Amino acid sequence: MIRRYLKSARPAPADARAVGELKPVPPAAWREGRPVLGPDQVYVMKYGREFHTQWCQAVAEKWASAPRGLLVTLLADVGSRSRCPQCSRAASPARERHTRGRHAPEPAPSASVIPLRVVGIAHGILYLAARPEFRDLLSGTAVEPATPLLVGGRRDGMVVRVDVSRDEPLLVVQMDPRAAFRDGPYQARLRAPLQRSATKPYAVEAIEPAPREPDS
Repeated sequence: MIRRYLKSARPAPADARAVGELKPVPPAAWREGRPVLGPDQVYVMKYGREFHTQWCQAVAEKWASAPRGLLVTLLADVGSRSRCPQCSRAASPARERHTRGRHAPEPAPSASVIPLRVVGIAHGILYLAARPEFRDLLSGTAVEPATPLLVGGRRDGMVVRVDVSRDEPLLVVQMDPRAAFRDGPYQARLRAPLQRSATKPYAVEAIEPAPREPDS
């Protein structure tokens, strides 16, 4: 896949070369067949005059129509290509600092843990609800691959999505078939997202049982 991906970078016409030589590099990873950016990497198009810092609509449309024309290069090698306006609008100041090799700030302590309660379990899917006041926070929270449900330090499942369409937003967990369901309160811990996999300010780090209150 990587070899074929790099071979797609054939010499560009003169007007495309005017924005700088195209220097494709292997993407940091592949997810569902798509190239995923690593630190200081961006998307470029063979004959385009822009670079893209995330999987924006233009990148998605290019991948759907002509995937060989979408390449990954280093931010330092974009030449005179300008940044995609859509990527610029979507990037927060924290994301800008992250793109330059710094870490985005961690969520504030008051927002880094979200209490959850069990509202259902069916066919191996566990549904955990947050209170309505956390809806806005969860709307800016991504779920990254392999985000775990941890019970006693053991991975008992994997978080698959956040549903903010309800007044009480849901976190949906695919339970491990070998895990025993544990009822009771849970909590979600948040952190800054990984650059290559999230475009939102926060990401779910893990879900775990909430600490029990000591007996009075």
